[in-house]
Amino acid sequence: MKKLIIVSLVCGLLNAVAVDKPQQETPQKEKPQIEKPAKPHFPRHWGKPPEIQTRDMVKLPGKFGMGSSTLAKWISGNIKKDVKNRPEQDKPEEETKDDKKPQPNKPKLPVKPKPRPEPSDELKEKMDTHKENHQILQTKLRGKIQELGKKPTKEEVRKVVEKFQTDNKDLIDSQKEIGKSIQKWHNDNRPERPKKPEPSAEIKEKMKEVHSKKKEMDEIRKTFQQTLKASKDLTKEQREEMIKEFKETNAEKHQAIKEAQKELQKEIRETTQDGDRRK
Repeated sequence: MKKLIIVSLVCGLLNAVAVDKPQQETPQKEKPQIEKPAKPHFPRHWGKPPEIQTRDMVKLPGKFGMGSSTLAKWISGNIKKDVKNRPEQDKPEEETKDDKKPQPNKPKLPVKPKPRPEPSDELKEKMDTHKENHQILQTKLRGKIQELGKKPTKEEVRKVVEKFQTDNKDLIDSQKEIGKSIQKWHNDNRPERPKKPEPSAEIKEKMKEVHSKKKEMDEIRKTFQQTLKASKDLTKEQREEMIKEFKETNAEKHQAIKEAQKELQKEIRETTQDGDRRK
């Protein structure tokens, strides 16, 4: 019993000492202050940035940090304007070098021939009459053929056409006369086309060479097609093997023709233009 009393007294004293002892305050860690990115300063002549912008975040051009894609487009547009309006002497060496590179001469397109003169009022009236009468005759003839019913014979159609031509002879003859006068005006007022210049001897020789090679290749191809057509007993695999072998055998000839054609075209394109024709 005495032991229990002593133990309870000791526990009481220890609790009293623990209560009286001042609690040590734990030092609070200071939160690192995150510095907000500085607002970019743009050139004054750009004006104010757009007020309404998207909420995305992208890298801005021109080392202006981060911002919305709307702001990025605005900056990019202003930089392009500045580069365009910059004087020639202020441009970087790379830009001036590119500008000074000699550009290849573009071939001039042939001059179009002069258009036909405007027809007279009398001829215009004839053209309108001819067109109107043509539509009337066409509609009438179509109606007569449709009266024959579905799938008429050629003989039935021929008889209807002959009768129609007889019944409308005056109008058809008038159409022919008007058509002749219109065609005569077109022939008389057709613009003159300049004659094609004679190609040089060198070009003629190259053209002859290309035609000769092409003709030779066409003959070889024709002979092979006849051989392939006659070989009906061959299997699909054997026919494919024959075609493959033919292509491999004549690959060099085919390539030579292509190269000759390219060379000829290049030489013709590089010839100088004189008026509406190449020299």
